Amino acid sequence: MDDRTDKQKAEDVVRMLGHLAAIRRPYEAMVDEIIKYINHSRRTIKEKDTTKGLQTGKDVYDGTAISAANLLADGIHGYMCSQSMHWFDFVLPGKINYPRTSPYMRGWAGKRLDEYPDVKEWLNDCEEVQYDAFNRSNFYTINPAYIKEGATVGTATYFIEEDAGAGRIVFTLPHFRECYIAENQYGMVDTVYRVYKLTLRQMVQKWGMDKMEELDRGFKRAYGSNPYVEREVIHAVYPRTDFDFTRMNGVNRPIASLWVMRSPQSLIEDAGYYDPPTVTWRWRKNSDELCGRSPGWDVYVDVMTANQQGRSNLIAGQKMVEGPMVGPADLRGQVMTGPNGWTWVENMEKQMPRPLNDNIVLPYAKDSQDRTDANIKQHFHVDFFLMLYQAAFKQVQLTATQVIGMQGEQAAVLGTRIGNFQSEGLDPTMDRVFNIEQRAGRMPEVPDIIMESGIDRLEIDYLGPLAQAQKRLFRVQSMKAGLEMAGGVAAVIPESLDVIDGDNTMKEALELSGFPPSCIRNDDAVQSLRATRAQAAQQQVDINNAISAGKAMEGVGKKPEAGSPLSAMMGEGE
Repeated sequence: MDDRTDKQKAEDVVRMLGHLAAIRRPYEAMVDEIIKYINHSRRTIKEKDTTKGLQTGKDVYDGTAISAANLLADGIHGYMCSQSMHWFDFVLPGKINYPRTSPYMRGWAGKRLDEYPDVKEWLNDCEEVQYDAFNRSNFYTINPAYIKEGATVGTATYFIEEDAGAGRIVFTLPHFRECYIAENQYGMVDTVYRVYKLTLRQMVQKWGMDKMEELDRGFKRAYGSNPYVEREVIHAVYPRTDFDFTRMNGVNRPIASLWVMRSPQSLIEDAGYYDPPTVTWRWRKNSDELCGRSPGWDVYVDVMTANQQGRSNLIAGQKMVEGPMVGPADLRGQVMTGPNGWTWVENMEKQMPRPLNDNIVLPYAKDSQDRTDANIKQHFHVDFFLMLYQAAFKQVQLTATQVIGMQGEQAAVLGTRIGNFQSEGLDPTMDRVFNIEQRAGRMPEVPDIIMESGIDRLEIDYLGPLAQAQKRLFRVQSMKAGLEMAGGVAAVIPESLDVIDGDNTMKEALELSGFPPSCIRNDDAVQSLRATRAQAAQQQVDINNAISAGKAMEGVGKKPEAGSPLSAMMGEGE
């Protein structure tokens, strides 16, 4: 057990923070540059102690990167986890079959567990609770900013905690400057030290006046004077290596949560979590680095080029419109430069003001700056999210197959980054939300068969358009290639088409095209329709046969026509 005093714990937290700060320091200059030119509303690291709400973006002369980063963040959120769509399903890990020795319903032996009705119902109920938890939380409001942080700075961290009183989950997105991180042996972030400020009022709400006055005798007086004065605190979250899991108190939970007040330095609280409350996602990470890199890092050179081009063109444009002038000294203060202004001179040639430079041109041509802006947009994958708009703008007609193919190709390019967002960002978030809801008693009871199988966690199948586009691309290509090849074989061997299941092929094609499932008939309806059609066809055949038979009967009593073969056989021509 941890036998350190509170003072020693506070000192250790401050000491470890110093080590983590030294590790992060080399990244800070570049991160500040990215924030300054691509996400300036976030304020830079060195602006920590400046007055909040000051004007930002005064050094930005080209906003292409800012708009591209916003579009990427909003696009990924909208295509992957929008509140308006069903964007995930819970599934069992792997292909787990129903145990053959199970005492439950022998008729299900050997079949997949997720085919069992009770398991299906349980998974659906879990999904409903999880969706409701996200809807009650602020996830959908803050997640676009989380994605933008990852796409610009390269490293984004969530704090996910439960507001038990309100029965909801609260997501917090700290600034990069506030968070100091460390990885475990597998390269996953498991330690986060957050340094930020709380008002005296917030500290009382969180820990109570008695606790704060115990740590600082002058706290109550300061609170009475101004409860909105801020004080800096450290929140250290890391895995514990020494705890007693049989005890229920906070200091014996697997994830440590230590709160330290910087001045006067003291330990406010030593608590813990059952599972990590932080989720740190890196857009892309080099193997020998801790913090992530992103499109913001990659496009930095182009951003600075575009910024200089924009600044130079702005200055040149102003000089063209309001250029420096030269004129005689006796006209000082007499030149009327406004609309309809007249300036009277005696000698037009000697006294008329004229531009100091009359051959100013824009230093950068429009196509040069357009190329730079296009490079910036390419880094942020703008074409993927504006594909249909750009096609309409250029009056290009696209078929549904072309749209699916183009989206799939773009999704394939984004696939690596999206996969990292899912594994390092969304998966831990889903686990954290599920665990909170389960401990709160809102998740349904686990079926006995799941307990018996030893499954301890569910997997997530992401269903958003971006997650499905890449899968759809390869399935569409496979189906098209297969049908084209089958058509060639069938031209030579027609009976070979019998090996293709037409109904399943049609269902697959409709699914790949995004056809609404509600508009597809089920198997019973299809069989009923075909039976009705076959019956109608048979009735029509019966009617046609009856008509033909009737016409034949009408001809039985007629005399053979003269000169016909039948007449010759009967000897009527003799």
